[in-house]
Amino acid sequence: MHVGIFMHTNYFEDFFVKGLGLSEEEYVNSYHNDFSFDYARLLRKNGIRTTIYNFTRSGSKVRSYKHGVIDCTVKFIPVGGLYKAYCSIPFSHRTPIGKFVSQYVSTIQNDLGNILRGDGINLIYAQEYASGRFERLASTAKQLDIPIIAAYHGGSIHKWIMPIKKRTLHKAAFLTTLNEDEHRSMVAQFPSMADRIKLVPNFVNSSVFYKRNKEEARAALGLDQDSRYIITVGRLFEHQKGHSLLVEAAKQLRELKDLKILIAGSGPDEQSLKELIRENGLEDTFILLGSIRDKEVLANYYNASELFVLPSRYEGLPLVILEASACGLPTVAFNVMGVRGLVRNGVNGLLAENLDPAALADALGQLLGNPALCAEMGGAASEIVRSNYTEEIIGGKLNELLNKSIHGKAKPLAAVR
Repeated sequence: MHVGIFMHTNYFEDFFVKGLGLSEEEYVNSYHNDFSFDYARLLRKNGIRTTIYNFTRSGSKVRSYKHGVIDCTVKFIPVGGLYKAYCSIPFSHRTPIGKFVSQYVSTIQNDLGNILRGDGINLIYAQEYASGRFERLASTAKQLDIPIIAAYHGGSIHKWIMPIKKRTLHKAAFLTTLNEDEHRSMVAQFPSMADRIKLVPNFVNSSVFYKRNKEEARAALGLDQDSRYIITVGRLFEHQKGHSLLVEAAKQLRELKDLKILIAGSGPDEQSLKELIRENGLEDTFILLGSIRDKEVLANYYNASELFVLPSRYEGLPLVILEASACGLPTVAFNVMGVRGLVRNGVNGLLAENLDPAALADALGQLLGNPALCAEMGGAASEIVRSNYTEEIIGGKLNELLNKSIHGKAKPLAAVR
């Protein structure tokens, strides 16, 4: 079996270059910090080959690489002239409809079917069924007579786009969701597809993320043994990740003089976050680590910390919570979709309501003021990961889904009316 994984971003430079500061060379040689590489690594264990496809605005020819860390192929497909013309339209990516069209147009590539046929792809995995890319990929899958699986990774279908999706998503062999809220919503919207909408959450690489000695982790990172560290990990993208809410919460924790808040990640809002921290006089509290591409280093940062905090406004199913949990950390976060399915309030962490920074600060203060409770919740967090989110458990679900798609293809239904 050879699976083609398509990212939902319009083109490589938009997310990976502008957002994460990666070059194409870095991406193909060392970067492996997203779901596509985790899937490629996991599927390879089951003898399944993968190629990860990215559309690009760079160059005029298709470029193919063997990834430097993960045993998979990475391919860059230049976008066509139509997409470049679309990008010249002011605000063409701002509205839900505009974003949908941009993802659709960026996937118009006359040779796409021939490229996939030449690569021997016999199943397409499309990130984000909400994306306009799905419709183009579904058409290519039909052309090649291969199945397509459409996934949810945090992008729910906008109400303006739903009428389109009602007519197209039936073409997928399966839809997968990361959390129970999205699963219930999709089953309600597409009842005739209920048996083909599957819950397949993220998983943790337990060979990297596990509980380690705190003092040794801090020593390896050169951190002060006498400070108290908490950590958040995520792209610096305010609209989703809500780092400004964490800054507001930190203002209410000033009495904890030895508290240091580690922020791992990079993104388009990095400069504005630095300015906000400076404006609030919190330069001695926050430590911006930048993007951490070495997972062993990231695991040490988790283990050097007392708890994990996630101020996101919305999520799919944040892998970072699972990673932190596997390292024995409880989580403090807002009670939003994608998070509440992982954090059981009062069991493996605390949930703050209404995106209220004061409530977030109160939850942080509760755990920081009670190390025994913090350790108890951290133990529960790691047990939840072991019981529900290991590679073996999720890998089995994924492998079964792929095999059913190819060997027992679900019969396409009529469009949902």
